[in-house]
Amino acid sequence: EASCKPDQFHCANGKCIPESWKCNTMDECGDNSDEELCVQPNPSAFFSFQPCAFNQFPCLSRYTRVYTCLPESLKCDGSIDCQDLGDEIDCDVPTCGEWLRNFYGTFSSPNYPDFYPPGSNCTWLIDTGDHRKVILRFMDFKLDGTGYGDYVKVYDGLEENPRRLLRVLTAFDSRAPVAVVSSSGQLRIHFYADKINAARGFNVTYQVDGFCLPWEIPCGGNWGCYTEQQRCDGYWHCPNGRDELNCSNCQEDEFPCSRNGACYPRSDRCNYQNRCPNGSDEKNCFFCQPGNFHCKNNRCVFESWVCDAQDDCGDGSDEESCPVIVPTRVITAAVIGSLICGLLLVIALGCTCKLYSLRMFERRSFETQLSRVEAELLRREAPPSYGQLIAQGLIPPVEDFPVCSGNQ
Repeated sequence: EASCKPDQFHCANGKCIPESWKCNTMDECGDNSDEELCVQPNPSAFFSFQPCAFNQFPCLSRYTRVYTCLPESLKCDGSIDCQDLGDEIDCDVPTCGEWLRNFYGTFSSPNYPDFYPPGSNCTWLIDTGDHRKVILRFMDFKLDGTGYGDYVKVYDGLEENPRRLLRVLTAFDSRAPVAVVSSSGQLRIHFYADKINAARGFNVTYQVDGFCLPWEIPCGGNWGCYTEQQRCDGYWHCPNGRDELNCSNCQEDEFPCSRNGACYPRSDRCNYQNRCPNGSDEKNCFFCQPGNFHCKNNRCVFESWVCDAQDDCGDGSDEESCPVIVPTRVITAAVIGSLICGLLLVIALGCTCKLYSLRMFERRSFETQLSRVEAELLRREAPPSYGQLIAQGLIPPVEDFPVCSGNQ
């Protein structure tokens, strides 16, 4: 079982945290053991105290959870002593930030790993003087999410240009390592904290792509770096897998699923078939086996799944730049739909004809002798015209009629 340093608290799950993090109402251990057996504050105790001396102020200690009087010298000293942050609120926040010009280095929020002062407003500028990309890694990250919300903004370049904003980190990104990569050798990091609450803050490393930090081990070539803690942990931190080679439990050219776990051959690496119970053989895939597609989030999926209108990668990269082709299932649905519509039209026409036939039949069924006579009268031919009567000799032409003169 791992032992902790004298100034650290040993969690029930074996984790070590700074002693100052115990009983601060935050689960730093992950199993809440650092918040157990803590003295609960008694609000009424505050009013039972005698007034503090003129050079003291009342404070609910964040360490003992008991109201006490602290010297004025502890106000605005950059270190949070009171549970309600009363000793560090409305203080002139010291300037923070730095201009970093090395190929690699580290920086952190004010007072890290203790709470940063409320109202912090810091800017770090990284200018390596090299055209190669800069890799920025937030190794530990914990921001407060109450109030107006604290945040960290990372810009590509030295200017605070919204169009070159690479990432905005908030309390939602806490406890998850985050990496940001620039397009050149310059980055701007801006940290803002409101005056309502505070948290542990963050610790950051940066390095020019291809360079390793002093405590890191090179993967070889331009494959990046890894730490001793990442050696044989079951996850590829080197694209060539060098950090997972020659582990004690595995044979040559085999890789471990985890520390002291099962092993798998190189041919089973990143083929979208889980060989490890924890799926580590399909994580951090820098390359994929033949017949697989490499997603932007370093996952591998079958090539046949590319451009199938389904997000198989999880980041949509398998559906990008796809030709506009109507899927077969859409065409099939359209054909079936048109056939159904045609069939319905034929049925409708048949029903119309049948209805017309029935109506005519009913009409003939109710005909009487009188109605037939009426129909015959309506159907009788019109009388012959004047020309037809002359032609048939039934009447004489006009010129054959006698004409009376004026003398007669």
